[in-house]
Amino acid sequence: MERPFFNTGLYNLDGLGAYPPNNEGVKAITRDEVDMGRFRPPGLRNVAITAPYMHDGSMSTLEEVIRFYERGGRLIESGRYAGDGRLSPLKNRFIRGFVLSEQQRNDLIEFLKSLTDKSFISSARFSDPFGAQAQSSSSTLPRE
Repeated sequence: MERPFFNTGLYNLDGLGAYPPNNEGVKAITRDEVDMGRFRPPGLRNVAITAPYMHDGSMSTLEEVIRFYERGGRLIESGRYAGDGRLSPLKNRFIRGFVLSEQQRNDLIEFLKSLTDKSFISSARFSDPFGAQAQSSSSTLPRE
């Protein structure tokens, strides 16, 4: 099954849905304006340990991401990326915003944390190839 691409209202630089140059999503390939800001969302497995979030790493916590979706798009009030993503005409129709209580938001974060696969992240097969274990192995290699 092919996973679709979505514009979530992360940016709206010009009131018409524009994203920053060199960061336009599928539009960079199709050259079709309706594809502006469309990116493929990742799965939620291990989401609690994969910060920063969004395609461009512009959000650093799960709470920030949830508040973004609660609002229905991101508001950037000043600077070169100023705009209201909630008002983007290119934003996916499913991104409408919603209301959560503090408890519901905390519960959602705890649920997302429960999607962490501890056996995967602790497996030596997937460890950092440049980490301490790899460095100690490389110290036994002959030097040139």
